[in-house]
Parts: sequence; C-alpha cells; structure tokens
Amino acid sequence: MDERTRRHKERSLWSKQAAGYDRRTLRVYEDAYDLSIRKARSVLAPDQRVLEIGCGTGIISLGIAPHADEVIGTDLSPEMVEIAQHKAARQGVANVDFRVGDGYALPFEDGSFDAVLLFNTLHVVREPAALLREAHRLLKPSGHLVTATDCYAEPVPLTTRLKLGVQRLLHVVGVIPFISYFTREDLLQLFEQSAFEVAETDVLHVAPVNTYVLASKAKV
Repeated sequence: MDERTRRHKERSLWSKQAAGYDRRTLRVYEDAYDLSIRKARSVLAPDQRVLEIGCGTGIISLGIAPHADEVIGTDLSPEMVEIAQHKAARQGVANVDFRVGDGYALPFEDGSFDAVLLFNTLHVVREPAALLREAHRLLKPSGHLVTATDCYAEPVPLTTRLKLGVQRLLHVVGVIPFISYFTREDLLQLFEQSAFEVAETDVLHVAPVNTYVLASKAKV
C-alpha cells in the first residue's frame, strides 16, 4: 500500500465520525478522558511546548492547555481539526494551535518538544511504530511521551468481547482499515523496541483495557 492510500484510509474513517465524535465517545469514556488529562497535566510544566499527535476534536489538548506554554495538536482529518479549532475559539484558549498533519512525518525540527502526547491512536493506524519513531525524533532528550492505547487482546467481560467481535468483522470487511490487537505486554515491548524507557503504566478504562504509558527517550 502506498502512502497516499494509507493516508486516505486513516483519514476517511475519522472524518466520517468527526461530527458526532464527542457525543458518542464521552458518553462511554468521559472518565477515561478525564484521567488522561490529569495524567498528562501531572508531567507538564508551565513553560513547556507540547505536541499531540492524533488530537481528534482536541479533548486532550484543550484539557492540558492551562498547564503548558504552547500546545500544537495535529490530526490527519481536516474535519476533526476544524471541530477542535472551533472549540478552542469558543473556550477562548489562545495557546493551542490545531493543524492538519500526518503523524508519520510532521514539519518540525528534531527535539522541538518537551512532551509528545499520543492518546487513543496507536491501535488504529497502519504502523504504530512509525508514530513512535516520529515522536522520538521530535522529543527533547529529557522529554516525555504520554500515551493511552486500547489493548483489545486483554481479557474483558462477555459483552465487551461481543462488541469487539463486531469491530473485528468491520475490520475484515474494510470499514475499519487498520487495527492492532495489543496485549499490555505487546504494547510495552513496542515502546522498548522504539527506544523509549517506560516510567509508569496504569489502566484508565477496564473494558476494553485502555492502557496509560508514560515514557522517555532511552539513554544511549
């Protein structure tokens, strides 16, 4: 698959969901998002520059904005970015800049950010390792990578297994173009293979298992 096709497939799914994303997602995962914001805030400082890759409608970026100097949120979906921009304007948040961008290759210099956020993204892209490589490139040597990822291969109750079965079918028929079925161990190995040192893990939602990971660049 060429890069143009990959971008189209990754973008189209989220563009179709943009209009109702907040309503549908926060109805089920509001507590997990609140925890995600609190976790991210805890590692930020007021003078820091922060990047969120896969910012969606800006829930996380806007939530952490008061705790950073500058926040840039990027997403491949123009529809998601437009919603995030409107939310920032309505809320009067001036230190967040939402932009359309491909998380595999962003137009920033090496070591540009004190922290990179990757929330609810790694499991729904073709190459999660490519996003981690880009995050690693963009982080300062002392910077933090702050993430949460659904681990669909972890044990869950029957009702959730049934929902995940429908999701797998949608993947097979191409409605959901890319999906990874991580265990928590798989996810941690991916971070280690991508030259990150894991500092903290937690579970933000239990069914499906949404795994929080705080990491930093591995010392050479």
